[in-house]
Amino acid sequence: MATVLFVVKASITPDQEAAFNRWYNTEHCPELLQFKGAVSARRYKAIMGEDRYQYMAVYEFESEETFRRFLGSDHLANLKKEYDATFGTVSERVRSAYVQVWP
Repeated sequence: MATVLFVVKASITPDQEAAFNRWYNTEHCPELLQFKGAVSARRYKAIMGEDRYQYMAVYEFESEETFRRFLGSDHLANLKKEYDATFGTVSERVRSAYVQVWP
């Protein structure tokens, strides 16, 4: 089974950055990892480049099947609803996913 990486890039207004990071690290990532088949979560802050998104979260899923199940789940719907309620007016985000092709 090939691993899938789910990538979420986000921008946040400067006045909400500390609250955003605290919430993301202590609530959002741990909640996502409760989904069966979610393997890991890591977050990154941009230090170089022309991307308008300051932050990137990378979530690893055990397989494409697991990831597709996640996409259609109430679990993801609730995570998105929570994000929108908490930071939807002060943040933008984009999502993408990648399936492992080597090794």
